[in-house]
Amino acid sequence: MVANMTRRHAIGLVAAVPALLSAPASANARGVDETGFVRIGEIDQWIGIQGNDARNPVILYLHGGPAEAQSPFLKQFIPWEADFTVVNWDQRGSGRTYGKNGSATPGMSTPDLALDRLRLDAREVAEYVRKRLSKKKIILVGQSWGAELGLHVVKLWPELFYAFVGTGQPVSWSLKIEAQERWAKAQATAVGDNETLKALADTASLPMNDRARVNASRKYTLSPSDLDYVKMMGTFIDFPSTPPPGDAADWVAGSEFTSARLSPVETSLDARKLGLDIPIPFFVIQGREDHIAPFNVAQAYLEEVRAPKKAFIPIVGGHYACFTNPMEFVKALRRHVRPLAE
Repeated sequence: MVANMTRRHAIGLVAAVPALLSAPASANARGVDETGFVRIGEIDQWIGIQGNDARNPVILYLHGGPAEAQSPFLKQFIPWEADFTVVNWDQRGSGRTYGKNGSATPGMSTPDLALDRLRLDAREVAEYVRKRLSKKKIILVGQSWGAELGLHVVKLWPELFYAFVGTGQPVSWSLKIEAQERWAKAQATAVGDNETLKALADTASLPMNDRARVNASRKYTLSPSDLDYVKMMGTFIDFPSTPPPGDAADWVAGSEFTSARLSPVETSLDARKLGLDIPIPFFVIQGREDHIAPFNVAQAYLEEVRAPKKAFIPIVGGHYACFTNPMEFVKALRRHVRPLAE
């Protein structure tokens, strides 16, 4: 996200009051469906746990955004739940967690502090899930911003996870902008879009985190399947209206609150500088039409990475391919990841 640009304004883009989590699931129980607030990092944070069989391997899902909380969209994970128990967590400053704590949410005063706090929260959520579901380790899956956060987490606490899966995998802000500009120029040239070509030329000398430069290529960054997914989110928050107090309003407010604080983290991203050694198996399942986290950039990054096991798995779709093409996504998880947890 560009500085001072909210997720709501960037893509036309939640929270409800859940019950407290019930008793821990038995290792032999069939079916898990729990939602509620858990004390994580000294504040109440929302966690949902769903799956067809509690004996299945467990995925902790790190949502994108930042602050693109998945709590309103749990149905998107139903195709995953035959093979995995899926844990969704509205991160600090996001969705229902933001609704519970509001603008007084601690630990978010500076970008560095916010990143550190979210890393620690992710570890604590992973520990909570392992204990609650009686699992030795779990699988970490991150989408977009969540895949960026996930890289930090697995490098700090690899002992918690069987594997890490990135989808919509960010690598480098500068490489992303360059790839988006090349793509937009090619598309605009093909259709005679002189307005976009002029915008690209006029902003080429601006800093890569400048709003005008990022917006110059934005018309061509969303794939058709991405547009459908974004429309679903926009419908939920009644974009462009201002939602009344409640679930959608908390989702929007959390997005604005958190994006403003984490924008410098995103615009300074270069995953290669975190180190190319990933201590656990690492898989990237990337939509071929992903231009938000450009496909070719993610592919080149994984080629450089050193991990005990790794694979780059292309599937049909764009940035949100894990939701818009769940059959292929889960097939890749089943083939490459699930055996590591069995």
